[in-house]
Amino acid sequence: MKKPARRGAHREQPHSARAREEESEETRRLILQVAQQLFMEYGYRAVTTRQIADACGLTQPALYHYFADKEALYLAMAREELARLKAVLERIARRSEPLAERLRRLASYLLTTTRHDLALMLHDIRYELSAEVRAQLHTLFEESLIAPIATVFSDGLEQGLLRSPSEGGVDPKMAAYLFMSLMSRFVVWGRETLPAVAESRRETLASEQAALLVHVLLYGLAR
Repeated sequence: MKKPARRGAHREQPHSARAREEESEETRRLILQVAQQLFMEYGYRAVTTRQIADACGLTQPALYHYFADKEALYLAMAREELARLKAVLERIARRSEPLAERLRRLASYLLTTTRHDLALMLHDIRYELSAEVRAQLHTLFEESLIAPIATVFSDGLEQGLLRSPSEGGVDPKMAAYLFMSLMSRFVVWGRETLPAVAESRRETLASEQAALLVHVLLYGLAR
């Protein structure tokens, strides 16, 4: 007589399914980590999915199982980088310190920690990506960088430290964009000149630049 099949004999064991899910997530994390390193070192155009796959020990088809194409991979990488940046900037923005000091901390962090990455990312967003992805990254950029910085300027307006738009000033969002506009010039300048600056001097230089940026933004260049 035929023996009845054991219950669940043909079913996938839960632990094996979980193990595959964990392995898949680890692979995805590895791809993003390697992509971040290569994109931030060489830029979007210079990096191929074959290079990323080779560095991960994968085939290109295996990589495409996780990300449809290079642009989708770049978007996922940028999304994670900006999420990490947002968390740090929000912590700085919430500090119980004077307006100028919080702005200086924001500028110093961006110049010290993300100068090179931010310069390349801004270039790639502007020149290398499709309009659809640019639009998505613009939204992420506003949420991750502009919004935390605007919070600090909003506090300054509420405290009466800054002029309101009706008094000849600007709203917090515009102030944050002005902050980032000045920041972008220091970022580009640093990308061109920092390699010639001694490592021990770079953090001090970033702090000096951050202080200058905040002073010019808040008080201008007039005597």
